[in-house]
Amino acid sequence: MERVAEITGWINDPARFRHAIVSGRRKSFKPSQARIDIRPVLIKGDRLLQVTSHDGQRDTTKNYQTLDIAPILAAGYANIRIEMVDEIIQVRVAKRGELFFHRTKSQANDLQLEHDRKKDRILPPDDPVFQALGISDSSGRVIPRRSDKYLQVDRFLRVIAGLIENLQSEPELSVVDLGCGSAYLTFATEQYLKRAGLNPTITGVDVRADSRARNLEIAQQIGSRAEFHAAQIADFPPQPTSLAIALHACDTATDDALAWAVRSRAAVILASPCCHHEVNKALKSPSADWEPLIRSGIIKERFADLLTDSLRAQVLGLLGYRVDIIEFISDEHTPRNLMIRAERTDGPTDASEVEALLALASLWQIKPRLVTLLADLLPKQVSARLG
Repeated sequence: MERVAEITGWINDPARFRHAIVSGRRKSFKPSQARIDIRPVLIKGDRLLQVTSHDGQRDTTKNYQTLDIAPILAAGYANIRIEMVDEIIQVRVAKRGELFFHRTKSQANDLQLEHDRKKDRILPPDDPVFQALGISDSSGRVIPRRSDKYLQVDRFLRVIAGLIENLQSEPELSVVDLGCGSAYLTFATEQYLKRAGLNPTITGVDVRADSRARNLEIAQQIGSRAEFHAAQIADFPPQPTSLAIALHACDTATDDALAWAVRSRAAVILASPCCHHEVNKALKSPSADWEPLIRSGIIKERFADLLTDSLRAQVLGLLGYRVDIIEFISDEHTPRNLMIRAERTDGPTDASEVEALLALASLWQIKPRLVTLLADLLPKQVSARLG
């Protein structure tokens, strides 16, 4: 408790504290927020601590006279980065709650207390990446018709930011964007990680050869080291991967991306699925009691989306991943706003979760595509009945 009180003291120090980031998750914990930012602000002459919580979809901000860090730590976060005017303190919270500190000198030497400061973006719109991608103009302002795309990338990067401590522990940081298309997320992820002081190896995979040619031209223009391959996801050879991402891969291409990531033993998987045609076409009511649920076409479509992603999450859980499904952006910007977020733990298979998957698939008479793709890795009773 003394060390926790010490952290609280640093954050409440009016002369030295600049910024803190709370992120990551300890094993067996599931904090409600992906990341928490704490910074001092000056409001009507009073110094307050502004706490902004990011849940993967929206930000929630509250101001406090003082802040006790203990309840935040108790929620199960794994990392705290504390920026003081003269040093940076990295705190790692171990599995049983032990605290480990690493301290380095800082040259900041100033405090920024303006309440109405410029809106904080993970990657600012004037970054050369966005200009090369046609999202920002030559003055570094987001082109109005591309604002949804910019916000979508920003929100995706915020999810990655919440996992940054996990990625920093990777001996060789590699990122693979599956179904990368025009590579908005590929280049933005590379630039964000570089700004965070990391040295990632970036690979984009997309079936279209013209997309590869365009992306290679942009890479040369902005000095990116990203590599691009024109290939079906299912045909691209698995490779050791830290972070596998797939933004809006269509229908079963998301299953191909998830299967590729599992076979590549990706430490983190972030997939935002697109359409779910396969399950929607095959979906039939298991009994008259369920008929009203899928009678309406739009309700059936949305239910098929949720059912498909629930089954995907269940499969990943059986393969040693801690999985949750979040809204990474408001549906006013894109209706395909769910994200499957999975972190590899290599934990043991829970027999009850096996039965839960079998029961759900059996009820709706569905054989999940992801089970077929990973049948050899799943428990035998799953592959026997659903593979």
